[in-house]
Amino acid sequence: MKLSVIFIALYTAIFTINCSPIYSVSYDYDRNMDFVNLRTFSWLPIAEEAKINTLDIERIKKSVNAELYKKGLRRASVNPDFKIAQHLGSKDKIQVINWGYDYDPYPYYWRGYRGVGRSTVFQYEEGILILDFINPKSNSLIWRGEAKGVLSGATTPHKRDKLIEEAVQKILQNFPPPSE
Repeated sequence: MKLSVIFIALYTAIFTINCSPIYSVSYDYDRNMDFVNLRTFSWLPIAEEAKINTLDIERIKKSVNAELYKKGLRRASVNPDFKIAQHLGSKDKIQVINWGYDYDPYPYYWRGYRGVGRSTVFQYEEGILILDFINPKSNSLIWRGEAKGVLSGATTPHKRDKLIEEAVQKILQNFPPPSE
């Protein structure tokens, strides 16, 4: 009995830790750029036709500012070392998992047609956050980070705050990129 309680507690802990709504993070950068000298940044305005929720815009800025401050970077309104553009998007997704087997209620008595395996269908909304860091002198992209995640569970302001904070933290783990 004690062993089963420990097993269930361990399984629950592992399952909870691995259930992050952010499931994909990637980054790319200009390998000729010297990121060591970057000290200041500013934000590019967002085009009105982007139709991004202004609450989410502020959440992203707050989270990015906090993460960059931890890395020793500061916001500057005049002559920043780089500028930040943010892009948000979402789309409805469906994931189908075919388990490849079916349950046979009569395993020893009848070996007839078993049919196709069981399938599970998941419907969710996928969101993507992209952060572009741009050289203000040349207007060229110097670094890009993106995160994809499940938005379906972000139904309250608190949950949206947490989701965006997690996405930004995971994206900016890779900034500045390692020197070669």
